[in-house]
Amino acid sequence: MGNNRISFHFFEPETSKGSEKKIRKREPNMFILYRKEMMRDKPYNMTMVRFSKLVSEKWKQLSEDEKTELQRRYQINRDQKSQNSVKKYVQRRFHTDTDQISESANSNLSVTEQIN
Repeated sequence: MGNNRISFHFFEPETSKGSEKKIRKREPNMFILYRKEMMRDKPYNMTMVRFSKLVSEKWKQLSEDEKTELQRRYQINRDQKSQNSVKKYVQRRFHTDTDQISESANSNLSVTEQIN
């Protein structure tokens, strides 16, 4: 039994440009929002397994009116998040532009020369 050697080689997988993009999280569905609300009232000593079973049973017992109300709140939540993400983008975009304008006030370059 002479030279029985095992060697390991580790390679870093090449990443494509597409995989480097940030993946946007899925928005929570109605059940997840309901479960999140129920989580506020969860007894401290209850296990998550038991809690999840309890929530799913209650979910199944909800009336159509209650589910409609949850659907309405789900839509509001989704719309607010969408509006907030647009606001953040706009604020970030214009914040950068104002920084460039304020920098140009301190130098002899014009605003267009600063941006380009």
